[in-house]
Amino acid sequence: MCVAATDAWAAYAAGVQRLLASYRSIPENATVRLARPTSNLFRPRAKNAVKGLDTSGLTGVIAVNPDARTADVSGMCTYEDLVAATLPYDLAPLVVPQLKTITLGGAVTGLGIESTSFRNGLPHESS
Repeated sequence: MCVAATDAWAAYAAGVQRLLASYRSIPENATVRLARPTSNLFRPRAKNAVKGLDTSGLTGVIAVNPDARTADVSGMCTYEDLVAATLPYDLAPLVVPQLKTITLGGAVTGLGIESTSFRNGLPHESS
């Protein structure tokens, strides 16, 4: 049984459309970056920073399938949100960063090694 609200998939689709629109609005010669309020986890961006990709609609858990032990998530979903959505089903990722606001997309693309990685591998290797 997959636990998902239809509106979660609709919100995801709307988020994808906002992301695409923001990509199309970036000038051809401009650097593509995420439109985030920080340049890393702790430094604020300059107010006049170049426009970036709008990922604001790609932040959550879309669905949890406790039978398959899987979750559909957006790339900007934080581990904090993923764990909150999966724990009611006695599920959790094998590798969880010590900083709970790391996104799944960031951990996978940055090869986020954590204290549980010695046993369960990197985030993209654990299943």
